[in-house]
Amino acid sequence: MNTRIKTDCTSEVLSFDEVRQFIKFEDTSEGDEVGLINNMIKAVRTHLERRLEMSFNEKTYETYFKHSEHPFILPISPVISITKVETVDYEGTKTELTLNTDYHKKGLYEIEIVPYSISTVPNPWFNFWSSEYDLLVTYKAGYGDDDTEDLPYDLRQAMLRQVIKWYDNRDDFRELNMMPEIDSIVRKYRKTFV
Repeated sequence: MNTRIKTDCTSEVLSFDEVRQFIKFEDTSEGDEVGLINNMIKAVRTHLERRLEMSFNEKTYETYFKHSEHPFILPISPVISITKVETVDYEGTKTELTLNTDYHKKGLYEIEIVPYSISTVPNPWFNFWSSEYDLLVTYKAGYGDDDTEDLPYDLRQAMLRQVIKWYDNRDDFRELNMMPEIDSIVRKYRKTFV
């Protein structure tokens, strides 16, 4: 399975002004410091998103599943909506599927795509390459949408505390060292597959 961000977020979960108040930064004409703080805000968000396989704000993703990787569970949550589901044959030809006709979806946080046309049992009467299809799913995921809840308060506070720590200790930021307290919060939200 491969996942990529097709359309990135347009704003950060933590605003510059929100962080500025906590670190007692007053001189907004200091361009280098403003840029540094904004980089810290983005770095903590992307780091936690990757560790948790979550999207803290709305983005569009594409996930490509090989035919053998079923069940087809979308790796990023919370899912706002599914834009498109396509089968991809061995030549790269895509065929768009229709919800509730060609596939259905199930789940709340771990959204599974169940295509009707892709058999999970190989048919020995067909050529290997012509009978197997991969799956490409385009979807929106992120907290704060009408169809999803807001980012949990403790994750938001963890991000804020980490930016403050990095601002006070620039070496920790260069090395992307995370505070131990952040790990205890992250453990509560980490996905576990049995």
